[in-house]
Amino acid sequence: MTKEITLDGAPDLRRIYATAALRRGNASDTLPDVRYSRAGIRLEVDDVVAYARVCRFPVTGTLPPTYPHLVAFPLQMSVMSGDRFPLPLLGAVHVENRIEVVRPVDVHEPLDVSVWAQDLRPHRRGRQVDLVSEVGVRGEVVWRGVSTYLSRGAEHPDVEAVEPPSTEALTGVSGGPVWRLGEGTGRSYASVSGDWNPIHLHALTARPLGFPTAIAHGMYSYARVLASLGPRLPAAGLSSRVWFRKPVRLPSTVRLRTVFEPSRSLSVLENVKGDIEHAVVENTW
Repeated sequence: MTKEITLDGAPDLRRIYATAALRRGNASDTLPDVRYSRAGIRLEVDDVVAYARVCRFPVTGTLPPTYPHLVAFPLQMSVMSGDRFPLPLLGAVHVENRIEVVRPVDVHEPLDVSVWAQDLRPHRRGRQVDLVSEVGVRGEVVWRGVSTYLSRGAEHPDVEAVEPPSTEALTGVSGGPVWRLGEGTGRSYASVSGDWNPIHLHALTARPLGFPTAIAHGMYSYARVLASLGPRLPAAGLSSRVWFRKPVRLPSTVRLRTVFEPSRSLSVLENVKGDIEHAVVENTW
């Protein structure tokens, strides 16, 4: 039977990250049957505006398509930091994300959020798991998200990899916006998202976790892509998927290239030389 845990407020992510260093996960092949929820969440308009400005979304009366992830993310961390969760939180790599915007969400609407883990499975380089989030308004599901995390460990070379769609259609697309991401990009995003994972904050805190420099949050890069494409994406009925390929080291300069088809767009975020893919984003509607 699923254990339902209802929280009155948002978990403290800094505390979760601080205590996560003491957890190493376990060898279990099962996930805890637990669901974390919050009900009637009232957003602060100033917080939404600050997020929109950092990620370059227009400031309107509705939530940016990636903003509900921020509301669900602390609950994801609560699930992953639990004693019975089989994968360690620190060192987990966000490799893929899917969102479905059922309809626009007004910034003043009260949100109900539920999060749970599912589909623990082998990966060529370890194990991965999906964290599923649903956001509702008065009983109506208005947004869904699936975040896939990889924990490196025992390798499974026979496992078939889930690859992003081919970017061959982008071969002839040479133009696109170029962004300079400064050394403090991770700290700026953490200040509006609450995601204070040390790999994003400074080279000194990233190096003990295996990164020579701080790296940009994957959801920041993803949000920047969707903000750039925003005028050409529908406000409702949008399904979006991102594959995180290579981390964006900070500071860095990146370029976005996109091709549009009927009811679909395909984008690649890459370094300016075009020889490193950081993310592939597919939108359908």
